[in-house]
Formats: sequence, structure tokens, C-alpha cells
Amino acid sequence: MPIISKRLQAAANLLTKCKSVADIGTDHALLPIHLVREGIAKKVIACDIAKGPLDVARANVTRFGLDDKIELRLANGLDGLAPNECNQITILGMGGETIADIIGAADWVRDKNVTLILQPMSCDDRLREYLITVGFEIITEVAVSSQGRVYTVIKANFSGDRKTYGKEFKYIGKLPQSNSDEAKAFIKRRLNSMKKCMAEIENIERKKALYDELKAATKTIEKLI
Repeated sequence: MPIISKRLQAAANLLTKCKSVADIGTDHALLPIHLVREGIAKKVIACDIAKGPLDVARANVTRFGLDDKIELRLANGLDGLAPNECNQITILGMGGETIADIIGAADWVRDKNVTLILQPMSCDDRLREYLITVGFEIITEVAVSSQGRVYTVIKANFSGDRKTYGKEFKYIGKLPQSNSDEAKAFIKRRLNSMKKCMAEIENIERKKALYDELKAATKTIEKLI
């Protein structure tokens, strides 16, 4: 069985056993293979925008005898998925803004019965900001260390409520609640990058709003670590 990365495993851990899962940006289909073989999903629809990785995915799926359990689709984002085909969707290994764009292009995921598992490689703050602005609720977050970096994995679904959060929320989300060493490392790294940004923009008048936001957020984060 292929050994999936800690990053993919963290995402798999946030899924509940179900009939069907969609994996968007599946690459070589390692996560779908894991989900089926572990009994987490009876079927996986694995989508990727690039033919090359999908060809490798097809070879992997065939090698493990899962052609009848994993359906491969060449598609951009959620374009290859019909509403109600899956109620759990993973979108992993992309920039936070790209993930937000994918979600924003498919209105049907704004459904309380659809759960999203998201793993941004960058710009996680912009992804959180997007989610809460349009009415998604972040249910939980976990941090995971992989290849020398610490990432966050977000579980969210649509509530329709545009809740008000503190200024620190978009930067660290619900990671303080996990209280893991990885979460603490993520928060400390984020705090350092925020302070560095503040130092760079402190005397730039047009950046005053951002500076004030960062200042307020860092004060709150410092109390949490």
C-alpha cells in the first residue's frame, strides 16, 4: 500500500466514513487509494486539471485493483462534479486563494450537508477570510508538519451565518484549540511573520489599516502562546 504523507493523513483523519468522497487536485490519487483501502469511502471521484498526473493516477488505481472504486476525471476544480454526487470534498495542496476560487465557482457547495476538507500550502489567512465572509463555518483545524514546514488542515461547511471573529482569527483560525506542538509551531511562525510585516509597513501611510489590524491581532495571539 502506498504510504501517504502526514499532510494527506491529516486530511483523511478529518473525514467520516461515507459512500462517496471527491478529491479535487488529486495528483497521483494517493489519497483516494488510501480512503478506499481503509474503508473511509466506498467510492472516490478523483479530479485533476492536468492529464499527466491523472495518467499516473490511473496507473496507480489499476495497480491496486481499484478501477471500480475510484473514478478519475479530467476537470478544472469542481467543474467535473455534479451537485449531490459527494457530501465530502477534499481540496489539498494548493494556495489558499486558489482553493477559495474553486469553492467560489461552485455555488452548490454552499450547503450545510457538504463538508470541505481544505489544506492550503500558502495564504491560509486569505482562505479563512473568504470562508467566514461568505458564510462557511470552520469546524476544526489541525496543524501538521511535513517536509520541514507546518501546514493547517481546515474542516468547514456552510452555515450561512457570517459570524464576527477577532482580528487574529484569519491568521490562526481554530489552531489554538488543538493545543498540539505542531499548532504551537504554526502559531509562533505566523506571529513572527506578522511582526516582520509590521516592521516593513509601519511608516507607510497607505498601509496603516493593515498595520493596525496586525498590531491588534498580534497582541491577542501573544496572549495565546
